[in-house]
Amino acid sequence: MRLGERLSRDANKVGTVPARLRGVGVYERGQGPPVAPVAEDEELTPLPATRRMADSYVQMDLLFSKEEGLREQYVGGLSKVRMGRLMEDFDSLAGAAAYRYVLPDGADIAEAHKHGFYLVTAAVDRMDVLRPVTNADGSVPDLRLSAHVSYATSSSLEVFVRMSTIPAAGESETCLLGRFAMACRSAKGGKHSVPQLEVHGPEEHAVWQMGKELREGKNKRNQKSLNKTPPTAEEAAMMHDLFISHSDIYDRKSLTPREIVWMADTRVNSATLMHPQERNVHNKVFGGYLMRLAYETAYSTACLFARSAVTFVALECLQFAQPVEIGSLLLLDAKVTFSPMKGEHRSFHVSVEAATCDLYTGERKLTNVFSFTFASDRPLKRHVLPRSYRQTMQWLDAQRRRAVGIEVRKGYEQAA
Repeated sequence: MRLGERLSRDANKVGTVPARLRGVGVYERGQGPPVAPVAEDEELTPLPATRRMADSYVQMDLLFSKEEGLREQYVGGLSKVRMGRLMEDFDSLAGAAAYRYVLPDGADIAEAHKHGFYLVTAAVDRMDVLRPVTNADGSVPDLRLSAHVSYATSSSLEVFVRMSTIPAAGESETCLLGRFAMACRSAKGGKHSVPQLEVHGPEEHAVWQMGKELREGKNKRNQKSLNKTPPTAEEAAMMHDLFISHSDIYDRKSLTPREIVWMADTRVNSATLMHPQERNVHNKVFGGYLMRLAYETAYSTACLFARSAVTFVALECLQFAQPVEIGSLLLLDAKVTFSPMKGEHRSFHVSVEAATCDLYTGERKLTNVFSFTFASDRPLKRHVLPRSYRQTMQWLDAQRRRAVGIEVRKGYEQAA
């Protein structure tokens, strides 16, 4: 039995998942996160000291075969499932699973402030599509989205998310796997402890071990980030080879071949005003909404580059570095940052930089960098070439992410 199916069976009660963990009441500018008052005679159930994976399990079923309204919401204009909408749902699921893990059984998420803590999405470590979301005939199968805590430190959680089919007969198939990093914060400032995770059985231990190894690998990669350290000797050689093999183009001694596309020429920009209807429980813009906007901008960039339909392959390590304020202007800048340089290829990398602009002062802040991999539905002969040093660093970073993605997907295949 697959772990997700066993956790669903073992869970005391599958949590009721809100459509969005969002703010309540009427929004007022400058309003902080809501604080639930505690009555003098109110006795709060103590937070649990330990938890099982099943205690955090939540799921959400999308029955497209029975509900026409769902197809209207989730199927896009190009007759493909809107992955951006699913990313919104996954962010809600990850948050619900994390709160379900930390709070006592039966407690409402709104009561978290009574216990003096709140949870935030710190990062989306990865999301990988393992099989097409649509069927061979183009129809959309019924889907189950699920989430549960898979790894815990003293004040943070990793939430494992899965999307699988709900077949009329036979076994379900896993379509997507992903991991969200959630941080637990004290209402008074600083970190807040979370229950210790109890691991039961070989299946849970394998998921826990994978979470531990991936977390350690992520920390090592962060220390070697190109924003902190120079390229390795091997990467410097790659940069030199790139210039030498295209020196005529860089020196403008010859016209740019049709198959070469300058990175800057792939850019797509968008600007969106942030409204309170998209706020979370902390009265900041909901992270899942930002993911949807960034994904749809990246998807548009990918289609323009491929000049054909594309398929989402992966979202790589997204850090929510800064919150996005209600009333700010969100500026998205997307471009293709890597594609294989020789022969035909299908997959390529799109990066989206998100910044906010204060409409009254004009001040801009970089908040997130989204990294996506897409695959073209047909072979491509177009190759992206960086021109500036900064673009070359983005080109190298995309290759690093590509290598990590290959290893992670191998691990998923071996675990399956």
